[in-house]
Amino acid sequence: MPKYGNYFVVEFRFPIQVDTVNTIQEALSIAGQICENQHGFKPDNWYARIFEYQTGTDEVGHVKEYFYNPHSATHREITKNIQYFNEMVHKGLSPDLKKNNKKIIKTLLEEN
Repeated sequence: MPKYGNYFVVEFRFPIQVDTVNTIQEALSIAGQICENQHGFKPDNWYARIFEYQTGTDEVGHVKEYFYNPHSATHREITKNIQYFNEMVHKGLSPDLKKNNKKIIKTLLEEN
């Protein structure tokens, strides 16, 4: 039982670039080995977000995003984030500008 009736879950992220593999599982495995061999820790029970990038195209930024739960058998692709931000950029909106909040909400409500 938590001491004060509440608790926190803290997620640390440690980015590792892996560019020598073709699959998500290989990337997770190599990143784990790099953490253990070069940085001295083993991320056995760590959740992971995996961002896939492409080279040699006109597309800017990551093209796919995945989530890995260490207690499941596989990973899953996250499609909402990339699609949502690409649509905002296409409409000339920016999630970073506070003044756009009303415009963003109005645009999203008009779609539904």
